[in-house]
Order: sequence, then structure tokens, then C-alpha cells
Amino acid sequence: MTIFLPLGYLLVGWLIGQTSWDIKTLASTLLTRLFIPLVIVFNIATHFSSMSGIIIATALAMLILLGVSRLFTRDPVLNLCFCYLNIGWLGLPVATALFGNEAAVIIIAAYVGSSIMGNSVGAGMLSGNAFNLKKLIQTPPVIALAIGILLIPFSREVESLGVEIYPFAKFMMSFLGMAILGIWLSKVKVRAVDFRRELKPFLLRSAVMAILVTLMWMFARYIHQTTVVNNAPTLYLLCLLPPAANIIVLETHYLGSGRSARPISCGTCISIVAIALYAGAITLSH
Repeated sequence: MTIFLPLGYLLVGWLIGQTSWDIKTLASTLLTRLFIPLVIVFNIATHFSSMSGIIIATALAMLILLGVSRLFTRDPVLNLCFCYLNIGWLGLPVATALFGNEAAVIIIAAYVGSSIMGNSVGAGMLSGNAFNLKKLIQTPPVIALAIGILLIPFSREVESLGVEIYPFAKFMMSFLGMAILGIWLSKVKVRAVDFRRELKPFLLRSAVMAILVTLMWMFARYIHQTTVVNNAPTLYLLCLLPPAANIIVLETHYLGSGRSARPISCGTCISIVAIALYAGAITLSH
């Protein structure tokens, strides 16, 4: 039943989106500035040795995806929708439900890498400015990463203190993330042609990510990185994720437009179907 919990949270968000309640701003603030940083700090402080390689690999994968996208278009919004994936808000709750807490460590590491790249590259592309280190280090994921690294010597104490806090923060991250996606989906009207338009980028991105994940898994096996080797199904879940919802926040801030809402919404719907089929195949195989 835990497999269907993220879809339940999504439905709650969709239902809220049908009302006059506008909780997107409050929910997004709680998610990005409290619950996601708490989850990052806990996992970095207690599992950094198994996360650092995945953080770097995810950042490199995003750069490769960006390069592939720019072969077809130089539109910065479309480029971001292709390379910046919804790892935190969608990938984490689904991976945790499907594969448990060990999968959460991998997804959180991937989320940290993608957030660092997404915020820095995204801001630069949309604003037309060069890389800004000062702004990057002020983003919540990077601050949480720094705090987590500083707390590594106190990992046992962090694990002890987080016995009750961490499960709650992880639940709220899953619930609020999926609920916000549901609210966005309820607000954007899409047509069949929009889904057909987004299917091609989804399939191309999935294929490229599958190649990159396979190469990463082979390298991890060569260097005996057991965390990666033992969690291949979690890594391949990354291939099915849609564009990050945070893209529309960046676009609104730098361009004053919301063109990414439609590809994000369509991509999310396509991704949910693909993930449901993937989850079904995983369940049947066991």
C-alpha cells in the first residue's frame, strides 16, 4: 500500500487546488526552507561517505543532459525542463515508498547535486548572467549541505536526536511535495497535443539517463561502491522523473513568465504513468 501513498498525496493537492485555498506559497516555503534542509542535514551528517560520489555524479549528469538539450534548442526554459529533474518532491517519496530508507539516502544525494546545479545553472541561463557563487551558497540545499558536513563528527548524536524528528520531516517532505505538484496540476489546462509534445523529450531524457545510470553503476561496481551497486532499481527510477517544479519559480523570478508550467505539468503526468508501470513491474518481479 505504501507504493500508492505518493499518489494519494498528489490527489489531496489536486483537491485543494479545486478550492479557493491558496497554500502553494506557504507549503513551498515550509518545504524548501525547513523540511528538505532537515532531511538533507540528517542524511549528510550520518551517511556522507556513501553520498558524496552520487552528489558529484548527479551534477555531471545534469550537465550532460543540458548539453544534449542544447543540440535541439537554445531556449533556456526548455533546456532547464530537460536537465533539471524533480528528484526531491517526486523522486524521494516514490523511492522511499518503493525501496525504503536506503533508497532515500541515494535520492537525497542526487537531489543535493541536482539542486546545486539547477539553482546555479538555472539562474545563470535565465538571467543571462555568469555563474554567481555568492547566490549559490545562499540557497537552502547548499546551506543544509554545509551544516550536514559540519555535523559529521557528531553523527551519532545527530542520529539519536533525529529518531523522532527525521521521520516526521521526511513524511512532510513527501506529503507537501506531492501535494504542491497536485495543486499545480489542477491549475494548468493541458490538451492532448501538449502531452504528445512532451513525450518526445521525456523518452530522449529517459534514454540518456539510462545510459548514464548504467555507466555509473558499472563504475561503482568496479570500485566496490556497494551503496550504488545494491540500489540499481532506485537509480533507474531517476530516468523516469519529470522536470523540477522549482523551474517555474526560477522562471517567474528572472523572466516574469510561466511558460514552464505546461511542460512541467505534462511531464509530471507522463512520469506518473511511467513510474506506476515501473512500480508494478518491480512489485511483480518480487
